[in-house]
Amino acid sequence: MPDIRMTQRVIQIHLASWRFFSALALPPLLLALLLFGSYQSALLLLLFLLTQYYCWRLWLDERLFQLVNSEDDLAAFDAGMARLWAVKPGATRSLEDRWLGARRILHRAICALICLWLVAIFSTLWMI
Repeated sequence: MPDIRMTQRVIQIHLASWRFFSALALPPLLLALLLFGSYQSALLLLLFLLTQYYCWRLWLDERLFQLVNSEDDLAAFDAGMARLWAVKPGATRSLEDRWLGARRILHRAICALICLWLVAIFSTLWMI
């Protein structure tokens, strides 16, 4: 079984990559503003917002994993989250399930950023 503390640190380091994703989304945003009024601009803005949403989710998960890692009671954490989001508390999820969810968010952020850049590149080539 892998060392849980090391796994937690590795996950937190990868979740912190939201900063780079957010910064890398800025050049396509500039292109979207330059192409304002075109369908490429609308698509770029939509993908930019999607990327920023996933960056926010990564930031949130980074902070929440810091809290989860400092506490031993996952049920209390889940109860707090359920109260905040006004949902009925369910079964307490394991750390592995939480890590899997964070990995999904990370992969979605990467895909959104790649799509944003591909549309930006093709939009630039379309203008030439």
